[in-house]
Amino acid sequence: MSFSRFAYTKHRGVQLHSGLILVLAVTEDGKTLATGGKRFEAKGQMYPDPSQARRPHDVLYFGTQSGTWACWRRGDDGFEETFSKQITTSGEITGLSFDPSKNILCICSRSDIVQAWKILKNSVNGKWSASNIFSNEIAGLAPRAITFAGFDSSGDRDIVAFGSGHNGPVATLSGSTGKWKGDWMAGGYISSADVDWKEGVLCLNDPYFGPGLFRLADEAKARSFEVPTETDGEPYTTDACFGEKGRLIVAGSDHGIVYVFDARSGETIQKLDTKKSKWVKAVTTAEVAGVPTIFAAHTYRDEGYQDIFVWKRAQSSLIGWYQVEIFLKTLVVLGCVAFIYQNLVSAGMIQKIVFKLPRAIYGK
Repeated sequence: MSFSRFAYTKHRGVQLHSGLILVLAVTEDGKTLATGGKRFEAKGQMYPDPSQARRPHDVLYFGTQSGTWACWRRGDDGFEETFSKQITTSGEITGLSFDPSKNILCICSRSDIVQAWKILKNSVNGKWSASNIFSNEIAGLAPRAITFAGFDSSGDRDIVAFGSGHNGPVATLSGSTGKWKGDWMAGGYISSADVDWKEGVLCLNDPYFGPGLFRLADEAKARSFEVPTETDGEPYTTDACFGEKGRLIVAGSDHGIVYVFDARSGETIQKLDTKKSKWVKAVTTAEVAGVPTIFAAHTYRDEGYQDIFVWKRAQSSLIGWYQVEIFLKTLVVLGCVAFIYQNLVSAGMIQKIVFKLPRAIYGK
């Protein structure tokens, strides 16, 4: 384990969660955990935020395998459905992303559909609804994830859809019309995607070779991170995401280990063991009360009861290299001061130099 960061330690999670868990989502305040799978549950005791469940503030958006997406809002008695919509062509909702600056939700489905919706509140009765901005079918893309890009010069915000296929197609669409604006190939199968627009980097997880870090400026792969597989045949798809404001990459596995990498060096910082050699697909991160936190869940093929795990970064249990570096630099400075004092001041050389400097400066 690297000493460049404090270690992550296991905390109380959720046990005996019923149903298959395919996705986790964590609220910004760290008080609610949403899980998605064959059953949908909202847990009011933990923390969420992945591709199939987005919750800005007190709103939760999620999609279903049948092609329906819905909006739930928190009421006095928990979450209640506000409205739901059916996409034009039936197919599993594979990704959602919400832009809170414009109240726009974009979604994608396995049936090649990409849509954008404006979320509106009626000024008279206070009810919320959704108005479709566009709905396009992009043949052959079969998107697995979707996100908003940065704003362009016109104030429009493009949409980026990540497709299926071994070449890893990444398509850019107009946020106002859904019109195709361009694409590039990541060069590998995409099982999940996470974007850090501030740092200009993209994390794409390839179940065959592990996560890859890409630069958005030139669409080139900067680094690969190895996650071994232990199952025979086709690998299981897993999530990979950024942590600690882009400094980490966290990835699930098919054998019960959550891998934590340094995004810059590629070094494996820590292996978080769930103690069971089971598929860990759903992985996400958040900062809870200022503490970096990692969430992961078992995904059993036979369903039954699943476990949700929580690891928090220790705040003072270890001395990291950053603190050691500061200490060593301080020692070097103090050593230099001691050397100067011992060899110059004690020999009277400083006094001679000080008296000679004005003459040298003014040419006297």
